Amino acid sequence: MFLSRRLAPVGVGLALVLALLAVRTVVPEPFERLRQAAFDSAQRISPRATDGAAVRVVDIDEESLKRHGQWPWPRHVVADLVAALQDLDAGVVALDMVFAEPDRTSPALLVPDWARRFGFRAAEPETALPDHDAALAAVFARGRVVAGFALTPDAQGEPVTRSAGFATISGDPGETVPNFRGSVQNLPVLDAAAAGHGSFTIAAGSDEIIRRLPLLATVGNRLVPSLALDALRVLQDEESFKVRAERDGATLTGYTIRVGAVDLSVDRSGALALHFPKARSTPTIAAWRLLDPDQRPGLRPEIQGRAVFVGTSAVGLSDLRPTPMTPFEPGVNLHAMALDQVIGGQALSRPAWALGAEIVAALVLGLAAALACGFGRLSSAGLGMAFLAPVPTFAALALFARGGLLLDPTLPTLGLLVAHAGGSLARYAGSERSAQRLRAAFTHYLSPDLVAVLASDPGRLKLGGETREMTFLFTDLEGFTAMTEASGAEALVNLLNAYLDGLCSIAMAHGGTVDKIVGDAVHVMFNAPLDQPDHAARAVACALALDAFAEAFRQRQRAQGVPFGATRIGINTGRAVVGNFGGTRRFDYTAHGDAINVAARLESANKALGTRICIARTTCDQVSGVSFRPIGTLMLKGKSVGVEVFEPTGQASDALDAYRVAFGRLVAGDAGAAEALLGLHAANPDDPILALHARRIRAGERSVSMAA
Repeated sequence: MFLSRRLAPVGVGLALVLALLAVRTVVPEPFERLRQAAFDSAQRISPRATDGAAVRVVDIDEESLKRHGQWPWPRHVVADLVAALQDLDAGVVALDMVFAEPDRTSPALLVPDWARRFGFRAAEPETALPDHDAALAAVFARGRVVAGFALTPDAQGEPVTRSAGFATISGDPGETVPNFRGSVQNLPVLDAAAAGHGSFTIAAGSDEIIRRLPLLATVGNRLVPSLALDALRVLQDEESFKVRAERDGATLTGYTIRVGAVDLSVDRSGALALHFPKARSTPTIAAWRLLDPDQRPGLRPEIQGRAVFVGTSAVGLSDLRPTPMTPFEPGVNLHAMALDQVIGGQALSRPAWALGAEIVAALVLGLAAALACGFGRLSSAGLGMAFLAPVPTFAALALFARGGLLLDPTLPTLGLLVAHAGGSLARYAGSERSAQRLRAAFTHYLSPDLVAVLASDPGRLKLGGETREMTFLFTDLEGFTAMTEASGAEALVNLLNAYLDGLCSIAMAHGGTVDKIVGDAVHVMFNAPLDQPDHAARAVACALALDAFAEAFRQRQRAQGVPFGATRIGINTGRAVVGNFGGTRRFDYTAHGDAINVAARLESANKALGTRICIARTTCDQVSGVSFRPIGTLMLKGKSVGVEVFEPTGQASDALDAYRVAFGRLVAGDAGAAEALLGLHAANPDDPILALHARRIRAGERSVSMAA
């Protein structure tokens, strides 16, 4: 029973962990969002450390637009910008923009148009008019320029033919990388002059946050590089790329791209997981400074030998992207970050074994939580859960910061939490069932109301010994031994159980605690374990109800020929020590003290007194609304002070008043008291108290004190 009760929380906890893993398999989207949120937090906590020495961004910012006009600029301005970078010995110039249409501000286009529309004639022949696109192409032709192009899902534009080639090993990336049907490319004159061509298309996640940068894609059947990847190729004066498929057994895990002396890893989709530096920390130079002849010379240390990406951060040009670090990162910065990360060898990777490790961690932590809930204290299990819950997060952060590994802490943490929750609930449910069984069993000894109060406020139950004033009630069945000899064992058991059940029910209905049942006797105590200011009144009311039940029960049994005796009841109030008494293996909640012994002696005194209920003055003095008839003072063996005892009666009457007057006279030593009592006895010969006093008076006694 104990083991099954302990194993139930373990089973529930593990079942919930397995259910969690099953849900993750069937409905992965919520778990993916949690995983991405965890990775984003890791990026913010541990951003990539970089001095940005390998890259620079030339930003066509708001100030540059203010100085040189709105975008698009005339191509001769762009040519001046690119030429300035070349003059400053940039290692490569990558343009995060596309020039798909001729420059409308070019004189070679404007003059013929003016001639048609306005009759304008140029002073020089038209063939000698400046062509801004040709000027930009001439700058491209000076070398080390990578032209950007856009990829589109719809078929449009000319096929991409000028990008660098790929040598593939162990598999074709075109089967797994994103495929686009069309592209938006530069004018042919510009493409022909550029040293490289790369896509600046950036794909966001399902939540629109950029976490990866595609380095490979296909247009039709052609594999094309990204802007950053081709900038790396041109920076190293390489002609092509080498791509090797990486596998874990038969499972494709990603690709390794070799560009000159640099190897970099991408996932199955050809994307590079970005490890972001601090927000907006990419070294940036405003474009207007390069176009300013006075500013330009001082920028050589910033430009020389570096990969330079040209783009814009202007809000109106709509190239601001949300990342884990900031909601407004210029798209050009993402390309620069990627190249800086690759050159610095700071790769992020999610190993093939990551998911398996996360599942095992979820199971192990879940098992630990379930075992703690099953076999430990729930408070200790809660502390253990609080200690273990951050462990997956700290471990994932450490592996991210030190090794660039992307491990998901959310799945192990969820496994721990659901196992703890399930185990705790199962343990609580089991404890509640046990408590219900215990309460049900305890109601055989305490009143149901008392049990309910104790269950709702256990603090009111003081364990261990304490001294308090209490009222004790003892019952005994007259003639039990003779009845035992006259009745069969089975019939006696059934009869006695019915009798005791009635007594105990009445005792508990009055808030009494059934201390013991010894044979046919019942011991009841009031004012413990809970405070009962009216404990004496409860005990007297209980005694009257017990007497009524016992007499009715006796009459029914006698009518059936069973010699069932009368029930005698003794009640006393006094101080006693109450609490748990016993040893480590077994103890009882009971009371000890002289007040208990007196109550037991009063119950026995009923036989000599001829009464069924005998109550001490210490009890009667605390009860109102009940009439008591004094009996006398019992001199109990072993006690130097007598106990004044009373019998509860019905309503006040003339006969009761007459008795009290006569009894008072006897206590006072009045010579006429004996005659008065004998007269009352003669008028009511069946009264047991009057019969007692008559016998004592005839025996020469003139005192209310009597041995017991």
